[in-house]
Amino acid sequence: MKELKTLPLEGIIPGGERYEEFQPKRFKQLQYADGILSYISDNKLQFFKVDEMGLHALCKHDIESIKHLIGEEYTESTYLHPAHDGNGLFWIKLKKEIIFVNLIRLTIENRIGIDADWEGFDYNAKARQFAFIKGNGLYLLDLEGKTEKVYESDNDAITAGQTAARDEFGNEKGTFWSNNGKHLAFFVTDQSHVTNYPLVDIEDPIATVRNIRYPMSGKASEETTLGIYDLTDKKVTFIEKQGAKEDYLCCISFTPNNNQLTAAELTRDQQHCRLNLFDVKTGRYEKTVLEEDDDRYTEPEHAPVFIGDGHHFIWQSRRNGFNHPYLCSIDHQDTTQLFNLDNEMTRLVGFDENDKKLLIECVYPNVHSKSLFSVSLDGKYTLLSEMVSGTHKATLLNDGWFIDEFESPSIPYRVNLCRLNGEISTLAESTSPLEGYSCPETEIGSWQLNGYEICYRLVKPHNFDEKEKYPMVCYFYGGPHVQLIRSDWNNGTAGFEYMMAQAGFLVFTIDPRGSANRGKRFEQEIWRNIGGPQIEDYIAAVNRICDEKAYIDRNRIGVNGWSFGGFISTSLILKAGDLFKVGVAGGPVTNWRLYEVMYTERYMQTPEKNPQGYDEHDLSHYVHQLKGKLMLIHCNTDPVVLWQNSLNLLNQAVTDDKQIDYSVYVGFPHNVRGPKRVHLMKKIRNYFVDNL
Repeated sequence: MKELKTLPLEGIIPGGERYEEFQPKRFKQLQYADGILSYISDNKLQFFKVDEMGLHALCKHDIESIKHLIGEEYTESTYLHPAHDGNGLFWIKLKKEIIFVNLIRLTIENRIGIDADWEGFDYNAKARQFAFIKGNGLYLLDLEGKTEKVYESDNDAITAGQTAARDEFGNEKGTFWSNNGKHLAFFVTDQSHVTNYPLVDIEDPIATVRNIRYPMSGKASEETTLGIYDLTDKKVTFIEKQGAKEDYLCCISFTPNNNQLTAAELTRDQQHCRLNLFDVKTGRYEKTVLEEDDDRYTEPEHAPVFIGDGHHFIWQSRRNGFNHPYLCSIDHQDTTQLFNLDNEMTRLVGFDENDKKLLIECVYPNVHSKSLFSVSLDGKYTLLSEMVSGTHKATLLNDGWFIDEFESPSIPYRVNLCRLNGEISTLAESTSPLEGYSCPETEIGSWQLNGYEICYRLVKPHNFDEKEKYPMVCYFYGGPHVQLIRSDWNNGTAGFEYMMAQAGFLVFTIDPRGSANRGKRFEQEIWRNIGGPQIEDYIAAVNRICDEKAYIDRNRIGVNGWSFGGFISTSLILKAGDLFKVGVAGGPVTNWRLYEVMYTERYMQTPEKNPQGYDEHDLSHYVHQLKGKLMLIHCNTDPVVLWQNSLNLLNQAVTDDKQIDYSVYVGFPHNVRGPKRVHLMKKIRNYFVDNL
């Protein structure tokens, strides 16, 4: 029998120099625009025309050929943005220029010089202009390289064109073009009342301070409005915002006739949402076309998708307990639920105007799989993907076609060309890059705990022997918007699990109450008690798995996590020290009073309304209970979970005469990415090896 090789750490940790070598070969930058499908595969950029008969190959080019054309700055990871000319034109942002290149003919069509500090480029083919951010202002850049100021304030606390609400509520950008390119909507955010928070850069001999605006829970928040720039009149008009100044804006979308736009106004307490309609020319409020209310919280994240002539749109809502699509009217507040399975729709892929059907991704047939459904406007739906445990990701084309990227615990990656009527053909399938290497075993299961089905993953070392006793490290996160137990390749087992299994550890993970894709009730269990239900589930699950698996050494159990997972890891080592002996917490929230308004107040309300909830989860109150070993890790310029969180806990440990180990990664934001992540993982592994 051939001896198996050991996976190198640099091959299993993201950022490691051999990481790509041990990943399944996938289509990269798969995108569809103007009847043309393109993707990178096997070091080639390939193009296909899509019509009612299917895919027709146009051309393929070696990546080296593109690099020779564009220059050394181009790499396979350089993002190619469709320029929407229908003939293969793309634009590429480099450090000091934007290049328009026809990637079918391999010709450079235009070069535009830019400054290195310009950001947020947003191109509209009809306007033939980019919107971009310079400093705190918003500008336009035409194809001849001329710039034009749209809006800029003398007050540097007021920004234009930047994303609002710290990227919450689906806000991934701050500029929104009309379909005809004649108007540009953009966020204007006033953070004058938000406290400056210092981040210290120590790279130079004399350290420098970079202030950011950080709105902490219960404190003053940002005030956001929406401007609309008329490219013909060169004027900015502001919408007549209906709510309070600190109410949030999201879900921006122009109607198909370009005369109106929608903006969802969400109250700061996040219990009331109104999707309002505004006149594009005047900014005048016209009416509320839809309302969402919840006595806990509502979380709009998706702009309306207009269909047909624009009198109807698709809206995503959890009003019935699960995220589902609703057919709504812009003329009156009628809504029709189009999908009624008690399963979470995880993504609305798109609407096929020819077949009049939605394509959606949905949790099905079990809570860790994702399947595809077509949904007609009369509410009839059809399962499109094979009814097997796996993960499907779709890209909608035209004429009823779509691409299905599929993976499962045993299938690394498969790409199918499919039709909404059910036809399927396979385009490509990857083999496992781990053949010939010793890999851990992965077990997936679930129990009924605390009133819910709770899924777990247990990773076992290669050559596992159930007659032996093993130490176990728990890898926990547990916060909203994240699901760790998934039916994708190797059941989602990733670098940390591989690394710890190589070191002789079992690695245990669950998705507790509060985590993603299980519906509103499951998530909202944590309302006003963030961390409470998760900690109950984690303790119950660890006790359950130890009762069932005699090979787990109860005296050698550790816990690791980052960000929300760092909060959980710290909570468990301080509150359940008889069960968890060693903990590593990276970038942990240790006091929710120090975390941002938008996220924290959704789940905890304000400290004034919920003082008991904040006090119960202020981890400084539990440092005196520390029994085992705890290492805190933080990045000194973290703009998400402020460094102050772990420093305060460290200071409390001195007061309580408790020893806490501490490590800082200099110059990184909220986590350590790139090649130095390998160093971080070694540090974590060694801490568990030395102490567990």
